[in-house]
Amino acid sequence: MPKGNDIFKEIAPDEKVPEYLKTALVSEVNTIRDAMHILNHFTENFLGSFVALISPDDQAPEGTDRSED
Repeated sequence: MPKGNDIFKEIAPDEKVPEYLKTALVSEVNTIRDAMHILNHFTENFLGSFVALISPDDQAPEGTDRSED
C-alpha cells in the first residue's frame, strides 16, 4: 500500500490534457477574475460611502468630509 504522497501518483492520469481544454480553463479563470475585478471596482465606492454615511462624525473614515458648509 502506498504511503504519503504516493497515493496521488496512482490516481493521477498519465495522459496529457488537450491544449483546447487548457485554453478553455484559462479563459474561464480570466473571466471570473475580470468579473470579480469589476464587482470590486463598483462596490468599493458604494460600500465606502455607506460606511461614511452610517459612521458617527468623529469616526468617519479618512478622506471623507462630513462638515456642513
